[in-house]
Amino acid sequence: MSFPLHFLACNALVSLLLGLILAVKRLFKKHMTINAQYHLWHIFVFSLLLPFWPCRIVTPGRFLLQIQQWFTSNAGSSAAILAENAADHPAFVLGLTDFSTAVASSDAILTSVLWVIWLAGIASAALLSLFSILNVYFMRKNACAVTSRTEPELYRLFSECRKELHIRRPIRLYASCRLSSPVSYGWIRPTVIIPRDLDILLSGEDIRCIFLHELQHCKHRDALLNDLVCLLRILYWFNPWIRYGFRRLQNDREIACDHAVISVIGPEKRLQYGSTILKYAGHVQKGSFSSPLSAMGGSKAAIRQRIVAAADYKSDSFSRRIKSMGVVFLSLALVYCSAPLLTAHASQNTSFHWNGKNWESLDAASCFDGTEGSFVLYDVSGDRYHIYNKDVSQRRVSPDSTFKIYSGLFALEEHVISPGASLINWDGTRRHFASWNRDQNLSTAMRDSVNWYFENLDSRLGLAALYAYYDKISYGNCDLSGGATRYWAESSLKISPLEQVMLLSDLLENKWDFEDQNIRAVKNALFISDTPAGKLYGKTGTGSVNGQDVNGWFVGFIENGENVYCFAANLHGDENCTGSRAAEIAVEILNGYR
Repeated sequence: MSFPLHFLACNALVSLLLGLILAVKRLFKKHMTINAQYHLWHIFVFSLLLPFWPCRIVTPGRFLLQIQQWFTSNAGSSAAILAENAADHPAFVLGLTDFSTAVASSDAILTSVLWVIWLAGIASAALLSLFSILNVYFMRKNACAVTSRTEPELYRLFSECRKELHIRRPIRLYASCRLSSPVSYGWIRPTVIIPRDLDILLSGEDIRCIFLHELQHCKHRDALLNDLVCLLRILYWFNPWIRYGFRRLQNDREIACDHAVISVIGPEKRLQYGSTILKYAGHVQKGSFSSPLSAMGGSKAAIRQRIVAAADYKSDSFSRRIKSMGVVFLSLALVYCSAPLLTAHASQNTSFHWNGKNWESLDAASCFDGTEGSFVLYDVSGDRYHIYNKDVSQRRVSPDSTFKIYSGLFALEEHVISPGASLINWDGTRRHFASWNRDQNLSTAMRDSVNWYFENLDSRLGLAALYAYYDKISYGNCDLSGGATRYWAESSLKISPLEQVMLLSDLLENKWDFEDQNIRAVKNALFISDTPAGKLYGKTGTGSVNGQDVNGWFVGFIENGENVYCFAANLHGDENCTGSRAAEIAVEILNGYR
C-alpha cells in the first residue's frame, strides 16, 4: 500500500481513536482528575505521530487488527487485486503452472494525485503557520524586557511566583503593547509575554494569578505539546475531525492549568480567579493558525467552560487518582496495540541489509540475458551463499504467489487444515483458470497456485494470527496492511530473494518449532519432480501491474543425496518478468552448478 493510501487509512483509525477518547472523557468524567483528562490528549498526539514513525512497533494488537481486517475488506481500495482477471501464462517448466496476479492500473494515478493534493495543502498550511511564527517573533522583538531594573515590582512578583512553583530554570518575561491577553511559548527557552498595561488595569492578586497560570504552562512544558500540535495541524490539514480534537485539547490544557493554579492559591479564591479569566474572554490572538502560543484568552464558549470548571474545583482524592491512572493506562494500551496499523515503517522498509561474510559471487549474467534480477543459492551443509547481483538480492518486492508456502504452513499450525485433511470444496464460482474450478487440497492448490484456496485459509486464520506468524518467522517487512486478501500481491508485504532463501533454510531445519508433520506436508506440496540435479521442490509467483508482468519468482530447494541447496530467483522489470521465466533461469543455473 502506498503511503498516501496508508495515511488515509490511518486517518480513519486515528479519527476512531479520537472518538473513543472523547467517549472515555464523557463516560469517566466524574471518576477522572482534570490532569488525567488532559493527559489523554498526549496519547492522542502520540497516535498522530505513528504514521510517520520510522520503525515498526511490534505489539499484540489482535483486537485492532481485526478492525483493520474489516476496514480493508470493506474499503473500495483502488489497488484491489483482480485475481480472476489475471493474465494466463501457459508456460510449463518441469510441470509448473504459472499464473500472474494483476493490480488495478488506477493505483499509481490515484497515489500521484493524493501526493500532489496532500503536499499542496501542507505547503499552504505551513505558510500560514510561518506567518504565525513570524508574528510571534516580531512581537517578541518589539516587546520590552521586564527586569529588576525596568519593572522592579512586576519582576519581583514574577520571581516570587516562580519560587512558589519551584521552577529553577530561567523564564524570560516581556511586556508588549501588541497583546490583549497574556501568552507563553517556548520549551527550550520559555518566555512569558504580558500586555503592556497589565499592572495598571489589574490588582496585584490578579497579576499573581496570571503569572501563576503562565508559569504552570512553562512548568509542565506545555509548549512542547503545543509545538507538536502545530506540526500536526500542518500534516493533517485536511481532517476537520482532528482539528476539532486540537481545539478540545487546547481547552483542556487551559482547564488543567486553571486547576493547578487554584490548588496553589486555594479553593477559597477560585471565584476571584474566575473573574480574572473573564477579563480575557474572547481575546484570541490574531493569526493563530498553528500558533506556538499558549494564550490565557480564548473563545467565549471555552472561557465559559473554564469558569464552570473553576467553580466546581475539587481536590483530587486518592481513589480518583487511581481510577484516572487505570483509564489513562487502558487508553495508552489501546493506542499501543494499534501501532502496527499506523506505523509507516513496513511500507517504507524496501531493503534487507545483510552483512554476512559467508558468500561468493555467482556468474549468471548470461542466464538472465539482460533482464534485471538476482539469484541466491545457499548450500545448507556448507553454510555458503552463492549470489548473482547481491545488491538486487537484498531489495524487497512483493512475494506474490510464493507467500502460499507459508500461508499453508500457518493454516496447518492453527489446525485450520491438517496433513491428512486439507481438502476445501470449490464454492462453484467459476474462475478464469479451469484448474481452479474444482475441489482443492494443499498439494493441488500449491501446484496450480489456486488463489481462492489460500485466501480461504488466511480468512479462517484472521489477520491478527497472520501478523503473529509473519512476525514469528520474520517474513520480510511483515506488513499486512494491504488487507487479508491482497497483502501479498504487489501490495504491502515485501521480501527480498536473500530472505526467501533464509526462510526456506529455517523451514527445512524447523527453527520455529512447528509440528514436524506440518513441515513435511508443506515440503511434499512443494515437490515438483526428480531432475538430473536432484529432487526439486519449489513455488513460482508472478505479479502483473497495469497489464505488464513486472515481478517473477521461483523459490525452492533441491536435494541431492545428503546435500540440500535452497534457492531463489527473482526478475523485476517492465516485461517478461514471470514465474515461468524465473523457473527456467533457476533450472539452467542449477544444472550448470552441479
